[in-house]
Amino acid sequence: MSLEILYQDEHFVAVTKPSGLLVHPYWKETNEKKNLLKDLKAQVGQWLYPIHRLDRPVSGVVIFGLAPEPVKELQARWHDESTKKIYLALAKNAYTEICRFEFALNNEAKVAQDALTIATPLETFTDATFFEVEIKTGRKHQIRRHFSRRCSQIIGDRMYGKKPTNDFYRENLGLERIFLHAHQLSFLHPYTNERVTITSPLPEELARPLENLRRLSQR
Repeated sequence: MSLEILYQDEHFVAVTKPSGLLVHPYWKETNEKKNLLKDLKAQVGQWLYPIHRLDRPVSGVVIFGLAPEPVKELQARWHDESTKKIYLALAKNAYTEICRFEFALNNEAKVAQDALTIATPLETFTDATFFEVEIKTGRKHQIRRHFSRRCSQIIGDRMYGKKPTNDFYRENLGLERIFLHAHQLSFLHPYTNERVTITSPLPEELARPLENLRRLSQR
């Protein structure tokens, strides 16, 4: 399957990562050979250098460098205010106001790290909310952990979510995966200083259950 290229210039290439695919090999998780880095390298015919990761079950925008130097330049401003990482998520419970999750999360060494997630409701249902989520920091499973710690799990999340909720959405609304999608990446280009905004639309396997939820809510 050909990957959807969202942006490409002489320094970077960005694509939509499908759900279920690793971004690049990571020996602590698996030794499997299939991954986004390998597939995209074969598609564009160039060596690629990772800049960031998305969790395996999460889909959306992933950007790679075409050389080591652009990677260093973009990573240096990855957590600046000039770089924005926007996700779309469906979470349990009904919210009508912006949620600000600002509490530390432990890393793999059990060291607490500051973390900030801002979630803006786009649609509110009886017991779920469709959010636009911006992460201001980049901690492992940050969105999933922040929501879960506030008893508002991302729907379809098999690690931090609730099985009865996930089962209901799978059996009644056709949601087969976590409802979390890296929708937009915006940054100042390190070589042109122009703003680059890369957008990946909500994939069909998330858009369809969302529409089913809308119909269910109207009954």
